Amino acid sequence: FKTPDPWSSFYKTVALGVKTWDLFDLICGASGGKLEKLLAVGGDGDLEDQARNTARRFPPLVRFLGPFTLEAGEKKTHEMEIPITVGSVRIMLVAAHGKSFGSAEKAVFLRKPLMVAGALPRVLGPREEIAFPITVFAMEPKIKDVTVRIRTEGPIRTVGETERKVTFSGTGDQTVDLKLATSAEPGIARVHVLASGNGETAEENTELDVRPSSLPVTQVLSGEIAKGASFEKNTPLIGSPGTNTATLEVSAVMPLDIGRHLEFLIHYPHGCIEQTTSAAFPQLYLGKLIRLPAKKQDEIQKNVQAAIAKMSSFQAYSGGFAYWPGEDNPDEWASNYAGHFLVEAEKAGYLVPPQMLAQWKKYQKAMARSWMTGPPGAAMIQAYRLFTLALAKDPDLATTNRLREMTDLPAAAKWNLAAAYYMAGQKEAAYQLAVPGNIEIKPYRELALTYGSDIRDKAMVLQAMCLMDRSGEGKALAKEIVDSLSRANWYSTQTDAYALMALARYSGALSPTLMQFSYSWNAASPIKVSESSPLAQIPLAIGKQTSLKLVVKNGGPTTLYPRLILTGAPAPGMEKASASGMALSVEFMDSDLKAVNPENLDQGTDFIAKVTVQNTGRQGAYEQVALSEIFPSGWEIRNLRMDPSSVFENSPLDYQDIRDDRVYTYFKIGQGESRTYAVMLNAGYRGKFYLPLFKVEAMYDSTIHAEVAGKWVQVVKSAQGGR
Repeated sequence: FKTPDPWSSFYKTVALGVKTWDLFDLICGASGGKLEKLLAVGGDGDLEDQARNTARRFPPLVRFLGPFTLEAGEKKTHEMEIPITVGSVRIMLVAAHGKSFGSAEKAVFLRKPLMVAGALPRVLGPREEIAFPITVFAMEPKIKDVTVRIRTEGPIRTVGETERKVTFSGTGDQTVDLKLATSAEPGIARVHVLASGNGETAEENTELDVRPSSLPVTQVLSGEIAKGASFEKNTPLIGSPGTNTATLEVSAVMPLDIGRHLEFLIHYPHGCIEQTTSAAFPQLYLGKLIRLPAKKQDEIQKNVQAAIAKMSSFQAYSGGFAYWPGEDNPDEWASNYAGHFLVEAEKAGYLVPPQMLAQWKKYQKAMARSWMTGPPGAAMIQAYRLFTLALAKDPDLATTNRLREMTDLPAAAKWNLAAAYYMAGQKEAAYQLAVPGNIEIKPYRELALTYGSDIRDKAMVLQAMCLMDRSGEGKALAKEIVDSLSRANWYSTQTDAYALMALARYSGALSPTLMQFSYSWNAASPIKVSESSPLAQIPLAIGKQTSLKLVVKNGGPTTLYPRLILTGAPAPGMEKASASGMALSVEFMDSDLKAVNPENLDQGTDFIAKVTVQNTGRQGAYEQVALSEIFPSGWEIRNLRMDPSSVFENSPLDYQDIRDDRVYTYFKIGQGESRTYAVMLNAGYRGKFYLPLFKVEAMYDSTIHAEVAGKWVQVVKSAQGGR
């Protein structure tokens, strides 16, 4: 971060900007084919868990003071408190007077006679043990006898000694080891170290996440309650203590099961543009379904704003959106989908950068006018593109007319096109295109192109009906979507998100129905609820229970649909290996490519985790495949982007996401082909840790997957010593 220089900012040279426009492409006929392109002037260039707090492991040292007034010849002194810091800090000063500006900086080294530093991983897992090395620095000869104490908070505790003494004969440093262990529950662990001696003190406070070693699973218990009847469930919790949640969801319209599907979208670990959009999009409409408390409204606002901010990293130079951050080759469907979200977010009152939307519209129009006929999927992309332009109040009627002339348009494409006409003020054309009657959408599932399914397409049709004020025609379609979501099936992020959005629009268009019911949780006194929203969602406190009892009684005249939604992460060691349509194998080797045993490693060992994935299915190529590797907290990932000294060459990949304790790799793989990927690791911390399962899956079809079960591993002190 450079010290600000106001002079160069306020007095910099700015180039003259000139823009030109023409209308030729708007007046050259509805079905001009390539003519409008020949006359056009110019051209076009080419979201861990928000619901919980996370540890501030590396809090930044940033302080801002001022502004102050300093009279001519005057001198002032300013004091500030800063956290315990060892090293260099930079002080920056900016001054202004009239049209005069200046800035200055100075580096200052901070140190104390007695200092202390501990070494902990960035994260820990449940039920793990770790040796905690603490280094004490005597910076002056007066430091002789030093006592080191540790104190813990949260899901971590000391094992054995909590205090050690060291003696110095001069300046220098010494290291002491204390032992820590985590509990079965996740959360934020805090470790406080205090060193004292000869009138001097030093302390270090560390926060770190104790994160579950497994992804959460969900169980839904549902029912139907007539007037005066009750719904009772007595069931054990699922998952490890501390990872459990329980939510009661009651609907008078239909069994929406919104809680389970929304949780899946928000906590889905992969961050492409489609899944980033899918996680945020339905949250724009939650207020139509549920009466949201202020805390939940704030959470949703932060989620949506974060998604909007993240999208700038996907936007290519042309204005379209790439599938992965940093790419400059837009994905046509993803550009439609992300732009649709941005337009709706802006309508909902969120701040969307105007330039981002302007560039996107420019890209959409260029792609719409250059579009050529092709397979049904191509027509779907074009129809959705024209729909988003009309939604953004910038319709392209000439291109819309050209697509309308196509025969055998898919149902979702036809209704998107009709909605585009309707929003452009051409209601007669909309009604002629979207004729009421039987809507036939055959079951299908796409792994790429539009990432679609029959349920997603039905949701698109239902959305179009609602936008055209024809929601009364959507009752049967809404029921089909609800019945599909109510089953314990897996659906892609695209399907889940679009289904929730369409159902929210549909439910919001219905007349409100008053729900009256009471519920009793774990034998507590019944709580009465009166709700006019289409859906009531009530979080249930878990406490220390290992099982639960819920009783819901319908006190109103309308049939109610209750659902008890339970989530939890399985305890370490509960995962099982499986495979369907793919094969997965994992090998561990040293830098000479000789096999090593990961269950017992010397501290400081550099080694490689080599994963081989094979397409064993009969469905052809898998386009969007995700390999998830979560490593033990005692192993450190060597990011080869920073250290390109790898002895292993990976297979081609589309994108790779390297985090504190895990690596996500995304690629495509042909039928019968194999892909191999290696991660460089270092056994950095001594202790006992859990190696979670390795998983590979087709992101848009969960039936295509493979898993290798996890196991416990340990890192020990090497014969040559270690920290």
